[in-house]
Amino acid sequence: MDPQVLFQTIIIPFGLFLVMMGLGLTLSIDDILRVIIMPKAVLVGLAGQLILLPAVAFGLAFALNPAPVIAIGLILLSACPGGITSNAYVFASRGDIALSVTLTTVASLFTVVTMPLIVWMALTLFAEGSDMVSVPVANMMRSLAQLTILPIFIGMLIRKFKPGFANKMVEPVRKMAIAILIMVIVTNTWFSIETLKQFIVQAGTVALILNITCMSMGYGLSRLAKLNTDQTISITYEVGLQNLSLALVLANTILQMPDYAAVTLIYGFFMKFTALSFMAYAKKLKGIDKAAEAAAAT
Repeated sequence: MDPQVLFQTIIIPFGLFLVMMGLGLTLSIDDILRVIIMPKAVLVGLAGQLILLPAVAFGLAFALNPAPVIAIGLILLSACPGGITSNAYVFASRGDIALSVTLTTVASLFTVVTMPLIVWMALTLFAEGSDMVSVPVANMMRSLAQLTILPIFIGMLIRKFKPGFANKMVEPVRKMAIAILIMVIVTNTWFSIETLKQFIVQAGTVALILNITCMSMGYGLSRLAKLNTDQTISITYEVGLQNLSLALVLANTILQMPDYAAVTLIYGFFMKFTALSFMAYAKKLKGIDKAAEAAAAT
């Protein structure tokens, strides 16, 4: 089998499947029910992820007018909200991990419907004749369901009936998924090297602006909605950090256009720095909360 075909049809989808199953291993029905328990925070997060995030990407594509391959890649990335990376940063920042996991899960379920529409709009508006790819909406929805909803459901079933085994498997699955993601990024970089060389400034610019804008938007939405600090931290990461695994599957496996992943590859580089910077700010926010609680107690 051709190495690129193996990469596109087996390795990348398997990596995403592992990522989503790892998420399912940490979930219970109670986590899903938090949509009802804390609707305000969930609705704010979902609005940021599913509506405002793609809107920002389309706005950047029109305003900056990058090459079509970069504009489309930017919008495809925006169609992939949340992921286990955002959950990890929320956990490390001591945010509301239950809210983070809930948003990641619910957004993943919604993307089965929203992603084909966003992809169709991106290709219709920006693809040139040679790059035009038909969007098989039904097939895309089925593929996304198989790679997101199914593994989450399998992980939840394992947690429900074998909780001890699920707890033991979370870390090995997470490490394997990260290892595969690293391999995918390196391999994808090799396949897309000419596009990266040609458009690295454009791709880097739009990736960085998208990352900073959406993290700021998540934070601003949370403050505007008067959510608490823990919820604000979670929503900032959920809106600001995208699911790289899903974006790579979308570009490489579903659309079979590795060049569309150029923005995602560079975005993954910038994301670490902005996420760690906000982690430091989150620590400051938590300190302010503790000081306020201490003052109120005296």
